Amino acid sequence: MLKISLAQISPIVGAFEANFHQIKDAYERACLEQARLVLTPELAVNGYPLCDWIERPEVLEETDRILAELAKLTLNQSTALAVGHIGSSPPGSERFFQNSVSVFEKGQRVFHQAKTLLPTYDIFDEARYFEPAGTRQVWDCDGIQVAFAICEDLWGRHSDRNRPTCRQNPVDDYRKLGAQVIVSLSSSPYEWEKRTLRERIHGGLAKELHVPVLYVNQVGATDEILFDGGSFAFDSLGQKIAQLPYFQTAQVQVQVEGASVTSLGGSGALKKTDAHAHADDHDEWEILSQGLVLGIRDYFLRTGFKKAILGLSGGIDSALVAVLAAEALGPENVLAVAMPSQYSSSHSLVDAETLVRSLKISFEVKPIKFAFATLSRELSESRGQLESVALENLQSRLRGITLMTLANHESSLVLTTGNKSEIAMGYCTLYGDMNGALCPLGDLYKTQVYQLARYWNQSRGDVIPARTLTKAPSAELRPNQTDQDSLPPYEALDAFLKGYLEDAQSLKTLEKSLSDVLPAAGRGSVVDLARRVNLNEYKRRQGAPILRVSRKAFGLGRRVPIAKKY
Repeated sequence: MLKISLAQISPIVGAFEANFHQIKDAYERACLEQARLVLTPELAVNGYPLCDWIERPEVLEETDRILAELAKLTLNQSTALAVGHIGSSPPGSERFFQNSVSVFEKGQRVFHQAKTLLPTYDIFDEARYFEPAGTRQVWDCDGIQVAFAICEDLWGRHSDRNRPTCRQNPVDDYRKLGAQVIVSLSSSPYEWEKRTLRERIHGGLAKELHVPVLYVNQVGATDEILFDGGSFAFDSLGQKIAQLPYFQTAQVQVQVEGASVTSLGGSGALKKTDAHAHADDHDEWEILSQGLVLGIRDYFLRTGFKKAILGLSGGIDSALVAVLAAEALGPENVLAVAMPSQYSSSHSLVDAETLVRSLKISFEVKPIKFAFATLSRELSESRGQLESVALENLQSRLRGITLMTLANHESSLVLTTGNKSEIAMGYCTLYGDMNGALCPLGDLYKTQVYQLARYWNQSRGDVIPARTLTKAPSAELRPNQTDQDSLPPYEALDAFLKGYLEDAQSLKTLEKSLSDVLPAAGRGSVVDLARRVNLNEYKRRQGAPILRVSRKAFGLGRRVPIAKKY
């Protein structure tokens, strides 16, 4: 019988002392509960992903120092500690580092295993830094053979267009080695409905090998990557016995006895689970909400800022960003700025004022119409009447200047308010509404923004004004403008973008599937929309980091050339 504690913590890249104390607190709690082993996430000592920061010489030195301190914790204790960290590769390796797990007991390192499968798809680039494990082994814990996998090691047989099936599958070795328990130390990013796939893979593996499978995932946000936690334990029948919450630190202890697993409870908001229950759509919107809030909060905490500024137009995107920011940072730390021009409607300012009263955030009105009139007149004197696109972008850039100046003065960060549909089509202005440090909605299509806003109103009260949800979307850069003057209806556009960006469907397939909602040729056709997506890569390359919530977000996980012919 083994009592094993799953510690779902929130490591920060480079924060060695803070990470040490998180691990220490989890270990001491497990000791008090008389656990035999405590599990921490992948690279818990270092944070994830390290990227090229791993090449700094002090990183390995600090890692070794922290590991020595963790080993000391286990002196005179009966609880062993499994911790994820970077380690040096064996002599003769092609790369300097390995992604490793070590087990410490009685002051000594008693087991070590490196990661075998190094993901190189989407946001992952582990083969750039790490040497894969050459062999797998198990740890004998009181006569029970425990196999240690590191995240991707248990995903070897799952394949899609991003993740190929691996020729070398560590699971085959676990079977040959007679593993009686499999644990996975993970840093698995959030994406929409990925949690159901995780559970299907790990639960299926438990049932196939007829052994318990325990999975511990980290929580937190590193730049655009969200880690959702959601750690769990499956018994040998593939039934989920324990479930930790999403986007919260927590700790649970389970008892493994032969093929059975029993949840012993623990700290944090531990959910009651039903092995046959499946999350409904309502749950996924709640988890997405929690993830975006945590993404904003951690970005500010980990960069040392407390206050956010955003432009509040009265439209749906800025309204939702304001709601999320107020939840993440506290209303006292959010300043919304309305910047009306001569083209702004009166109801936009009314809707913005209604929202800020509901959220209790700070609000200022800084009109740009006088600066716009003056500058446009001066620029036109030597060139004649400016083109409409130049006049529209001038308004956006004046707003960007205003927000950035206020942010500099207030030592704040600007949150941008663009969504995935607009960013994909270039329906945004460089050095204008793209100004900022973080783009919370940049991986949500416009239709999803509306869905999330409605969910927020339903679950937390009607904080977003009803008119904001029902009026035609508009940038209000010219009289009577709407988004659909230059874009297809968002339902059709978003269906195209999902197929083109996330599902990698061919243009012929998209033309066929969307023939009833998009024209066959010309403006707004599949070919035209694909051209506009590719043309605007230069804008996206200069945009703020986007919180990733889909399988294919702009930014780190989508790398395409700017200068290309396609």
